[in-house]
Amino acid sequence: MRPSGLLLRNTAALLASQVITKVLNIAVSIAVVRWLGARDLGRYSYIVAFCYPFGALADFGLSTLTIREISRNRSREAGILMALTRHLMVLASASAVAMLLAALLTHHEQWALTGIGLVAAGTILSTLTTPSLVLLTARERLERLALFRAAAALVGSLLTAAVLVAGGGVQGILGAALATNATMWVVARALAGRPTPRLPPTLEAPVRLWRPAVPFGFLLAAYAVYYRLDMIMLEWLRGSYEVGQYAAAYRFYDTTALLAASLGGPFFPRLARLVLDAPQQARSLIETAWRPLLALGLPVSAGICILADPLIALLFGAEFAPAAAPLRVLALAVLPVLWVNLLSHALNAANRVWALASVYAISILLNGAGNLVLIPWGGAFGASLATLACEWLTLFLVVRLVRRHLGIRFSAEGHWRYALATVGLAVCLVLTRDVGLLLSVPAGGLAYAGLLLLLGFGRSADMHSLKQLWAE
Repeated sequence: MRPSGLLLRNTAALLASQVITKVLNIAVSIAVVRWLGARDLGRYSYIVAFCYPFGALADFGLSTLTIREISRNRSREAGILMALTRHLMVLASASAVAMLLAALLTHHEQWALTGIGLVAAGTILSTLTTPSLVLLTARERLERLALFRAAAALVGSLLTAAVLVAGGGVQGILGAALATNATMWVVARALAGRPTPRLPPTLEAPVRLWRPAVPFGFLLAAYAVYYRLDMIMLEWLRGSYEVGQYAAAYRFYDTTALLAASLGGPFFPRLARLVLDAPQQARSLIETAWRPLLALGLPVSAGICILADPLIALLFGAEFAPAAAPLRVLALAVLPVLWVNLLSHALNAANRVWALASVYAISILLNGAGNLVLIPWGGAFGASLATLACEWLTLFLVVRLVRRHLGIRFSAEGHWRYALATVGLAVCLVLTRDVGLLLSVPAGGLAYAGLLLLLGFGRSADMHSLKQLWAE
C-alpha cells in the first residue's frame, strides 16, 4: 500500500523544484537577454529551436514508454533500463549527426554551425542522464527528481553567469549548457542508484523497445516541431531581431509549459497502472485533477495580459518593449497548455499514442500555414497569434479523444466562482498597476484567493474533490 498523500507530495516536490529553478533561471535569463540584446538573443533562440526537434529524435519516446512499462511491472526494471540505455545511445549519435548534416545542407552561417555543434554534443551527454531520470519517475521518487532539477538549475545558472562575467556571447552560453549536462549526468546517477532487482545479462538482453516506442517517437517529434516551428520560420521570414522579440515573450510561455509538466508529470506513473486495472478510478482522477488547473490558469492568463508592458520593461528593458504585444497573446494560451499536458498523460497511459500524435501533426500543418500568412504581416505578433489558435485547436482535439477513448466527462459546475474571482483579480491589478509589480501582483493574488473564499469555494464540491485528490 502506498503512503497517503504520495501524489500530493510528488506534485509539491516538483512544484518546489520549479519555483527554485525558475527563480534561478529568471535571474540568469534577465542577464542573458539584457547582455545579448534582441539580435543575438534571436540567434541564440534560433539555434535552440533548430536543434530541438533533433533532440526529440534522440529520445524518440523511449523514456515515456519505459516509465509506463516499469510502472506496470517493477520486476522488469533492470532489463528495460539496460535496453533503454543501449537504444538511446544509438539514437543520440544518429541525432547529433543528422543535426550537423541538416545545418550544413541548409548553408547556415558560421555562428549557427558552431552553436549547433555545441548543442549536438550536449544532446549525447543529456541522453546519458535519461535512464536515471526514468528510474526516479517510474519509482515515484519525484522528490529526488525535484532535487536533480533544482541542482541542474543552480549549476547551469552559475556557469552561465560565469560566461557573462567573462564577456562571452552565444557560443559561450551554449558551452555552459554543455558543461552543465556533463555535471548533471554524474548527479543523476548518484540520485537514482542501481535498478532492482539486478537480472543476469542473459535475461536482460531480450528486452526490445523499438517497435512499441515508434508511436511515442512520432508523438515526441511532432511535439518538438510544433513548439519550435514558429521561431525557425521567424528567422527565415523576418530575421534574428524578430526572433529575439518573440523569444523574450516566449520565456513566459515556456514557464507555463514547465509548470504544466510539473503538475501533470506525477499523474503519468499512477495512470499507467490504473488505466488497465481500474479504469473508473483513472477517469475519476482526471475528472478531479483538471479543475485545479482551471483555478490556476485563469488568474495567470489575466495577470500576464494586464501586466505585460511593465513585466517586459522591468525584466528586459526598453529594447524589448515590442515583446509585450506577443506576450499578451501567448498569455491567452495558458489554460490549453495546462490541460493538454494532463490529458496527454491519460492518452499515453491508455495506449492512444498514435491518436495523440495525429493531433500534433494536424497542429503542425495549421501552425505552419498560419505562420506563412501571419509572420510576414505581423512578425513576432503574427507568430503569437498562430500559436494561440493552434493551442486551443489542440485542446479541442485532445478533449474529443479523451471523451471517445476514455469516457471522461467535464462538468462546468462551479466555474462561475473562478470567473468572478478572476474578474476581481483583473480589477485589482488595473487599479494597482501604477504602484509597481512588487505590490500589484501580491494584491491581485490576495484578491483572487479572498473572492474564492467569499464565494463559498471552501464548502464547494470542487474543494471536496481537491481533498480527495490530495489523499491519493
